[in-house]
Amino acid sequence: MEKRLRVALYLKMLVGFMISFIIAYLLKMPTSYTAGVIAVLNLWYSRDNVVKTALIRVLSSLIGLATSALLFFLLGYNIFTLFFMVFIVLALLYVFKLEYGATPTLVLIGQQWAQQTSEAPLNAFVTLLIGVIPALLLNLITFRKSKILLINQQKLDTEIANIFTYFEKDEIYDFSVIDKILKDTRESLQIALDNYEVKNIMQNFHYINMRTEQINVLKRIVNDLNMLEASPYKKEITNFLIKFKDRIGLEDYASDLLVKHDKLVAYYRALELPKTRDEFEHRAILFAILEEIKIFLILKLDYHKIYPCQKQLEITK
Repeated sequence: MEKRLRVALYLKMLVGFMISFIIAYLLKMPTSYTAGVIAVLNLWYSRDNVVKTALIRVLSSLIGLATSALLFFLLGYNIFTLFFMVFIVLALLYVFKLEYGATPTLVLIGQQWAQQTSEAPLNAFVTLLIGVIPALLLNLITFRKSKILLINQQKLDTEIANIFTYFEKDEIYDFSVIDKILKDTRESLQIALDNYEVKNIMQNFHYINMRTEQINVLKRIVNDLNMLEASPYKKEITNFLIKFKDRIGLEDYASDLLVKHDKLVAYYRALELPKTRDEFEHRAILFAILEEIKIFLILKLDYHKIYPCQKQLEITK
């Protein structure tokens, strides 16, 4: 999905640059290339918030062009006027909270500086319109609400569930796989934050963080299980962990598993005390694993305290 978004953005940037450049070129404007650059600056993955962003850039550019035209007219085209003008323009954009439009503003002012004619401010303004209008139209041809974040969260849950199948097969899981999926999920969250409005964005943020912490717990569990080797305690733990593979998702599966966990802890505590050094070490590792499993479950329960699942909401009604 990220690849589709990036390819779509690449194509829009290419087409947007060419359209704006050709329009300015046919109008015999000396700023054809700049018009294409302005179009690229106003193109992004989605159309959400694009109009607002474009308006900010247009308004900031108008402030910059008006200020620069006045100062160049009064003080002439020299390097001191240029520096003074840039200082004033950036200060005005900061005061009016329009600093996001500083880049296109300075680009257009640069065109005035390059031309140094009375027509330069008007040419810069027309260049702005030629660049912005095609970009706004192209931004309509895109994903309104990309499902990339949801898809990657589902992949993450599926892969976490897959980890527990390795306990059943008594094989070592390669955590680089889930680390890659986790990275993609975080990137999709950033794309969502940067490019379109997402309902319950903080819930998504907390969900990814919760899964990240759970993955770190699983890494410690796997490491501790390897230390148990052929211990008779290992089988009971792995049998319990296998139950997790079908209980990874948005629903609250952790509450039921925590009850089973506490019963398992009580079972081990009722066993006879270790008689040998190896038994003592294995028992210590065993309880360390059980504590890690508890942390794994509590992380999900803490998440549901903030964001109750549908079943929890029905019970409270």
